[in-house]
Amino acid sequence: MTGLYIISGFLGSGKTTLIQTMIRSVFKDKKVVVVENDFGEAGIDAGLLRECNLEVTSLSAGCICCSLTGDFKRAVEQMTADYMPDAILVEPSGVGKLSDIVKACLSLEDQGKLCLKRTITVVDIRSFDKYRKNYGEFYEDQIAYADLILLSHQEECPDKIQGTEKKLKELNPEARIEADFWESIPGTVFRYGSRNSNILKLELEAAVSMKPVRIRGAARPGRGQKAGFFRSHFAGEVFSSVTLEWNDPVTEEELGRRVLNVVKHAEGEILRGKGIVRGKGIVPDGAPGLVFHFTPGSLHIEPTRAVGNQLCFIGTGLDRQQIQTLFNEGK
Repeated sequence: MTGLYIISGFLGSGKTTLIQTMIRSVFKDKKVVVVENDFGEAGIDAGLLRECNLEVTSLSAGCICCSLTGDFKRAVEQMTADYMPDAILVEPSGVGKLSDIVKACLSLEDQGKLCLKRTITVVDIRSFDKYRKNYGEFYEDQIAYADLILLSHQEECPDKIQGTEKKLKELNPEARIEADFWESIPGTVFRYGSRNSNILKLELEAAVSMKPVRIRGAARPGRGQKAGFFRSHFAGEVFSSVTLEWNDPVTEEELGRRVLNVVKHAEGEILRGKGIVRGKGIVPDGAPGLVFHFTPGSLHIEPTRAVGNQLCFIGTGLDRQQIQTLFNEGK
């Protein structure tokens, strides 16, 4: 029976990096496929994962938990039939609710060929308090339904580890929390463990009802209209994405200037930026492209062998034309 592993986490937390790490260590010499869901239209993470010689199916321009549920189920069924993998790693959108992803996976268990093994959530220690405050419904759901919680970027804020672990345990007292570097964590921790009782409740709800069960988050007192969030269950009504095409080669410095010009001057709030473009001034037979990752307070650019010409910005209140103009002007 093929095991399903959900790799969850908010925008820019490090899900794709974790999958790359797990392929090298946890699932070494195993047949693994990935179903990857980018909220934006560009399958950037899928391109990076294919560098690991993985079979990747990319579902974009929506969320598995909302508009792409049917596509997700068909993709998993197709990959199971075509490749008969040992494991399927599911990387949902960073703004997806883990509880809804779990329900989609549990519905696939009924066929007897798949089994949900582990729900893993990556938490960026640098932005935990900010994101929990501003995006509570989505953010806390990813934590509450996790079997295993992994901290990322802990080396940058070692003084926050203990406090963050305490808050995570308050939100989810059952999950195993790991603050070590991922490569040093035993592979069995990723593959096995007790199932979160919140997931068991979802299984029970599905078993006693003929109709899909939807968990609706109640309005949170004290949030008010200032934040403007949580009016809807669906991520697409809270978050927005802008995808741009860029065909001209750029240097690492130029790409950095263009991205930062967007981040500094765009209206709304940019929570995540990523993209792959043609590089200039890079050894031709080495890495012809550049990949960038932006999260608030951090921009990382490096050479890549992946080929692409798209950039994606995700956040709230974004205007596509303004972002296009800002990127064009940031020379």
